[in-house]
Amino acid sequence: MTSALLARDCIIYSVNVWLVPVECAFNIIEAELVRRGAQLYPDANSPRCAPLDD
Repeated sequence: MTSALLARDCIIYSVNVWLVPVECAFNIIEAELVRRGAQLYPDANSPRCAPLDD
């Protein structure tokens, strides 16, 4: 059982290490979009869907 848990921990650690550059790139892109004035997330007061015109 201990060897299985150790192997699981090694896999989780290696995936986390592999994802660090991806996360850094995402943060850089997100920061640039915010700097350019893009709204990335909806406001709390804005409706989720546009109302339908009947």
